[in-house]
Amino acid sequence: MKELDDSSKACIYIPPGQVEDEEHQMSFDVEEEDDGYESRMRAYNAAWQKCLDRVRSILKALNTSVVENVVELISGAYEDILPGLPYPELPVVALYGATSALLEDLMYHIQSSQSSENDSGHRPNHPTLQIHLYPSECSNIPNMMRALVTSFVDRESSSKRKAKSLASYDINLLRAWYTAQESRPRLAVFLHEFEKFDASVIKDVLYICSMHVPHLPLVFVLVMASPPTPSYLHSAYPRSTLALLRVGQVLAPTGLATVNEVLTKTFFEANFEPDVMPGPGALEYIVDFASRHNASPDAVLTMLQLVHMKHFTLPLSIFVHNSLLGESSPRNAERVLGSSPAFHSVADALHAHLLASSADARPQTATQVLDYVTTARAAFHRAARRMRVAFTIARIAEHVALGESSNMLLGGRSAEGRAARLDGLKMLGAVLRGQAHSQVRYVCMAVRKLSAGKLHTLVQELHAFLYGLENPAIRRDEEDARLWIVKTLNEYPQDAEDEQDPDAPIVQDATTKELAKSVGDWLQEYIVSRLIRLDECTLWDIWYTGASPFPSELINPAPRPTVIAALLHPEDFIRAHGNLAGASVTNEDLTEDPELWELPDTSIAFRRYVDAGRMVNVFDWFESFAVVLDDQRKHLKRRAAANNHSTPGKGRAANGDSTHVDDGRESSEESMDEEEEEQWKNEVQARFIRALHELDYMGFVKHTGRKPDHVIRTIYDVPD
Repeated sequence: MKELDDSSKACIYIPPGQVEDEEHQMSFDVEEEDDGYESRMRAYNAAWQKCLDRVRSILKALNTSVVENVVELISGAYEDILPGLPYPELPVVALYGATSALLEDLMYHIQSSQSSENDSGHRPNHPTLQIHLYPSECSNIPNMMRALVTSFVDRESSSKRKAKSLASYDINLLRAWYTAQESRPRLAVFLHEFEKFDASVIKDVLYICSMHVPHLPLVFVLVMASPPTPSYLHSAYPRSTLALLRVGQVLAPTGLATVNEVLTKTFFEANFEPDVMPGPGALEYIVDFASRHNASPDAVLTMLQLVHMKHFTLPLSIFVHNSLLGESSPRNAERVLGSSPAFHSVADALHAHLLASSADARPQTATQVLDYVTTARAAFHRAARRMRVAFTIARIAEHVALGESSNMLLGGRSAEGRAARLDGLKMLGAVLRGQAHSQVRYVCMAVRKLSAGKLHTLVQELHAFLYGLENPAIRRDEEDARLWIVKTLNEYPQDAEDEQDPDAPIVQDATTKELAKSVGDWLQEYIVSRLIRLDECTLWDIWYTGASPFPSELINPAPRPTVIAALLHPEDFIRAHGNLAGASVTNEDLTEDPELWELPDTSIAFRRYVDAGRMVNVFDWFESFAVVLDDQRKHLKRRAAANNHSTPGKGRAANGDSTHVDDGRESSEESMDEEEEEQWKNEVQARFIRALHELDYMGFVKHTGRKPDHVIRTIYDVPD
């Protein structure tokens, strides 16, 4: 193997992709026809981007107060210091539950404030410079101090006055650099994944930095993944370290309340219309995962993306946005649907759905089919919009009639045994299943018993909601409801006053009782008629996931057995990838149980690795690998000779005379001269080195200095 380091030796480069030379490497070809894969991916990108932008806007609104609080703590860290302290304290901000979106907003806010200072020519009260440190670059005290000092000193906007004689890890270098600055900024140091830092290193670094306060206005922001109680900072660090710090705690919005806010405002908000509506199967899994394991917005965002990815593996998902099949005009789409082989599965699935539908007149031609899909899309979105508006109105009525329910977030039954509240997380799936009617009737019964003041409040809130709808299509569809609300508001007695004592018994006069009954009856009829199951619509599975289960195996994967299974049986994963991409594997050599020589190089090396003992002799490993590659080369030459023999003009005369196939095999196997043999040996060595490096990268090889020509296996219980 040392010959590969010799510049005088021949070198063969094998790219990471599949080798096109059929004589030396097996490859599994996939049909170029993508079965609409590219069009579906474009539709997926558009649908997911719309959902992602909506979730980000929700999280940004939730994180606004947190970002402002952290920025205020950083900018005011050295103001209003408690007088009489024996020594200056080092400001520290413990940020709990921070997500990637929150950190992005926080960094952008700090950076934009710094940019506005540079552009305007005048500095704000306290501009801030920020750096970000991670556990991997802070393994010991010199490394962490070097990262802290150089991250500030080596900035593009740094002054030319540098103390060249000081070491890069000396904090006096940072102090000299800061003295040369004119803006006197705050120095914010973000410690990401704070629990993974070495506590002994952090303890000493904090002590060093505290010795230079307030001459260096450092502020440490600890990005914590642990909960605020019990505090990791107070449990992992001694009192002597904590006495040097002035800790301010900031809790980011997280938990079930945030999950409820994201799901409700993304998929049940009247003023927003998602391209793909998740069904109860997906929503109930997300709610269960959030309540049991992780309720962070990042986890919810990942699960929503998986729901979209799974949905767009279906052939009919190509019709999510329009019926053009990725074409520029309806005429081209009709031609593609009827004639293109790439869309045969789309056409078959669409016709199967139409045959299963209860429509009296089913479309026959491609034009009629695409028009039918367009009509079904409009009908589905109209039903979904009506459902969202009715659900929002039901929650408004519940809030006014029954009050707040902070302890009913998961939607469990109340102490009185009533059904779940509509503002609970579990009620989202129940609404899609058509199981929320009992709670709606209970809310309407409570509305019929409202006092005059609360009834007036309810009617006013419904009026504000219906007249605040942004979508023109929804406003037109809810025109009757808007007129009814205005009529009811005009009929309300002008001299009615709300009771001052909320605990006082409810008293209804005849007018209020009649009006409350009218409002309650109208709400019940209105809401129940619109809370229908979306899977009752035609072609609903194009825009709705229904009861399809969530791909939970992608949330909790098993990477180790999966990698081992892929190395032992690569043909199964190649076939699965072809099915996922909407294509089919056409290579005849892709059998159910291929021979060892038919496998890729890494799989061949792994098979020989499995047969070895605890310590593997690299030279013996290479020799066994070379034997398989020689066998592979012979089989491929025989196959090439057989193909040439079966083709007229190649190994067979046009009049039918031909040589024997076995003669061709023997001649092809013995036709290598000395130069070709040397090139073949070099190629075998290069292919073995590449396979060995891939197994080493995946963690199957452990090197030992005791025997340089041996490696140690890292796994032993290998299923076959």
